[in-house]
Amino acid sequence: MNLLHDTSLARFGGWTSSVDLPPGKRDPSMKAAEHAYRYLKDLIVTLELPPRAIVTEKEVASATDVSRTPVREAFFRLQAERLLDIFPRRGAVVPEITLRGITEQAQTRLVLEGHGVESICNRKIPVAGELFRLIEQQEAVYRRDPTKILEMVLIDKEFHWSLVKAIGNTEFSQLYNTLHDRQVRIGIAMFNAVDDRPCKAIHQHTKIAEAIQENDTELALERLEYHLIESLDELTGIFTG
Repeated sequence: MNLLHDTSLARFGGWTSSVDLPPGKRDPSMKAAEHAYRYLKDLIVTLELPPRAIVTEKEVASATDVSRTPVREAFFRLQAERLLDIFPRRGAVVPEITLRGITEQAQTRLVLEGHGVESICNRKIPVAGELFRLIEQQEAVYRRDPTKILEMVLIDKEFHWSLVKAIGNTEFSQLYNTLHDRQVRIGIAMFNAVDDRPCKAIHQHTKIAEAIQENDTELALERLEYHLIESLDELTGIFTG
């Protein structure tokens, strides 16, 4: 069945037809379902499998050289993580990245990271050195090769993760980490969409780290909010929905 003409899926619109999947070499020590899961997740998170792309169990099974049963398990895991939308007996679609989704994640992160910033400043937790180290890493990658988007985004994510893990709250850390894959996926999309966003991110990270170094809670929170929320204005018209 051609998913593009299935009326039950028509509400999504703008679908990308099935894509040619790259071969996924399996480590013999890895279970088939885990292999299929990691293979697909990597393609989705890095945007190698673009939003609205259609995939089927048969295609993934062929690409990964496993049976369809473990692929089905992988589909369900990715659906639970909101990285895939499944349509039984038809296939699955990679979710679109929308402005609403970007904004809602940024708002959620502001709550979690903001609590981290408050605790860091109030308790004078020495995390500024680590933040500046990560900024230097991100800037070095940008200067060496500004097309290394994934590498920069992973460092970007580590910068923000440091604001949460530094306070030593296991529940908070676990909650924040549930955002990891979607956070990276959105970060790659935004860095690709706006040419100078990586440069701006580095500058804004520096301002946040400077405020934290001075234990200035109000200023650090103000700069974090600008970085996560107010800077999204430049995405209007690029991402819809």
